[in-house]
Amino acid sequence: MAIVIDWPPAVLYAARLTFKAPVSGILWLPEIEYPCLTGRVFMDLSGRFADGRLIRTSEVRELIEEGDYTIARTCGRSHYLLVEARGNSFAGLRRLPRVRPFLSGSVH
Repeated sequence: MAIVIDWPPAVLYAARLTFKAPVSGILWLPEIEYPCLTGRVFMDLSGRFADGRLIRTSEVRELIEEGDYTIARTCGRSHYLLVEARGNSFAGLRRLPRVRPFLSGSVH
């Protein structure tokens, strides 16, 4: 049985755009898991991932800014267009910042 995935409006909008840098997939709501990104992938040209699947990218080598968007180039030679619900929190960055994962609970 096929599963229907609702594409977020921001992903549908971004899918219509053309970029100078290659785009091998769209990463929806990307989050940093240094040195990688996680998010839901759409339009994966490699055919490895179904639309809407949660993935973790290879190590991000570079962030390329084009217009209002950022493209993440990975060491696996993928280029993910980073799409968020509003804005671009990666604007102005050339590399991923080293952030510590959130730790819940108390430290003893």
